[in-house]
Amino acid sequence: MASEDILVFTTIGDRDMAEEHITVMLEQGIITSATIFPEVELLYIWEGKITVDTENKILIKAKAEHYTAIEEYIMKHHPYIAPEIIRLDVSFGSPAYKAFVLEKIKRNAG
Repeated sequence: MASEDILVFTTIGDRDMAEEHITVMLEQGIITSATIFPEVELLYIWEGKITVDTENKILIKAKAEHYTAIEEYIMKHHPYIAPEIIRLDVSFGSPAYKAFVLEKIKRNAG
């Protein structure tokens, strides 16, 4: 059985844009919270050469039922042609943390 809770990883180069997108998704109620890991380094091969870039890694916490809306939002608003979108089904760890997240969702929904 799949988890009701998910983590979604994505990246974006501009920190202000990352905050804007997170704010909109919070206001839409499709995510619970998000963490920005600023200025992480990405190494990859481009045109036969190892390339190093910096970007902001974003870790989104949400309910699984909102995944489609999250993916659609990212695809529509992201500046990259093919943005990273990685979904992980999770149980969010400790019972106390899970209860905190559920209470936060209830408060924000009402």
